[in-house]
Amino acid sequence: MSFNEESTSLEDILSQTSLKEYIEKNWSPLKKSGSNFSTLCPFHDDKSPSMSVSDEKGLYHCFTCKAGGNLITFVKEFKNLNSAEAIQEIASFFNIKLQKTFKNYSEDSNLNKQMYDLNNLIASLFMKYLAEGKERKVAIDYLISRGFDNKDISNFSLGFAPNKWDFLSSFLKKKKIPINMAHNIGLISKKDDKDEFFDFFRNRIIFPIKNRQGNILGFAGRNIGDEKPKYINSKESPIFMKRKILYGIDKFTNLKGSKPKYIFIVEGYTDVMMMNKFGIYNVVATMGTSLTIEHANEIKKFSSKVIMCYDSDKAGFDSSFKSIEPLYQLGIEVYTLRLQSNYDPCSFIKEFGKAKFIDAAKNSTLIIEEYIDYLKEEYLEKNISINEMVSSFILKVKFVQDPIQRDISINKFTSSLSITKVEVENILMKETSSESISIGGRPESLSLNPEDVILKTLIEIPEIRKKQTLKD
Repeated sequence: MSFNEESTSLEDILSQTSLKEYIEKNWSPLKKSGSNFSTLCPFHDDKSPSMSVSDEKGLYHCFTCKAGGNLITFVKEFKNLNSAEAIQEIASFFNIKLQKTFKNYSEDSNLNKQMYDLNNLIASLFMKYLAEGKERKVAIDYLISRGFDNKDISNFSLGFAPNKWDFLSSFLKKKKIPINMAHNIGLISKKDDKDEFFDFFRNRIIFPIKNRQGNILGFAGRNIGDEKPKYINSKESPIFMKRKILYGIDKFTNLKGSKPKYIFIVEGYTDVMMMNKFGIYNVVATMGTSLTIEHANEIKKFSSKVIMCYDSDKAGFDSSFKSIEPLYQLGIEVYTLRLQSNYDPCSFIKEFGKAKFIDAAKNSTLIIEEYIDYLKEEYLEKNISINEMVSSFILKVKFVQDPIQRDISINKFTSSLSITKVEVENILMKETSSESISIGGRPESLSLNPEDVILKTLIEIPEIRKKQTLKD
């Protein structure tokens, strides 16, 4: 379907589309049912066709989960897009020319599009070098040792940056591409006080980082030699913001529109790759940063339950515990899966297979319960005080929104401590109620660090000062 005139309204756009055509091409065939059509609903675990589609009216309705709306609504829900992104998706699918007003709402502004295009070009260059370059062997050997083949390399668009200072910068000059844009998005670096540039990624396997729509936002590079750090990322830019990026989210399209029951959060790029290789597509990794509220918001669009599979060392525990606040704030259930020592998801699945990994995931632990066990171990090993334990626990459990789970957590926490459930609940009540009181427009809780909470606890409930021992 092709139109020359620019579309100026939503009605104009929808008049040039076919809901039936879009659903059949992106989801499943439709079966004639009276004057309408029927199909399985992609928005719940549908066993028999319960979604009715009226192509004439451009509307759909599920009689089971009550999902419904027009093509824009369907695209938003089916692909987890916002309104502007959905309009762009529809325009692209039906080859509709959008008026500038609509284009301005899109994430893909002209500047952003130029950045995406440049990243796509550079990704192709890195991919070609991994396939044909003189220095490719060491990178290929590493990927093979991790269990990956050419299909996996192609699926994730992996590339290789050779150990040269001017591989990329020379290419840009040859193609007459403005070098400043490449510098702005971190592909090349500039020498101090000199108008000279050199490649940022050198002697590294390149992992293109994509958004949900498959646009390349930037790159991660894994070193092959001894150079530190092991991983480096593109610098922050209008399209590359680590606090918002989840590696692997572009592969959610393999879920074919159905929302997963839970999402795995892992630490490494190769973890995501290996899980995808074995058909586990509901997995993402953060970009070497703690999980943020922006990450949690993105995850919430797909599922309200996550399983965190981080390393079983102190760094892994600390990283996962930092995620309690942003995830629980959005009402997301959080579980942890700790694999046996010396295994990450990549190596575990490679050795034991998908079935054993899924079985292990079924026995994952609620993160707040794991945190309680962790605190009690710290109490015994490091001789921290009851006050420190209570304050640390309060700073986490206050974000648990489910009252039943919160109650269970408090019971577990106090079960072997010389402090009562009522005392902990009183502290929790004072802590959470203080959040509704703003001082100069700033919630009090935002200015409290753990030491503040300890002091606050001692002042308000002095009787717990004497309780410093575990119950027998």
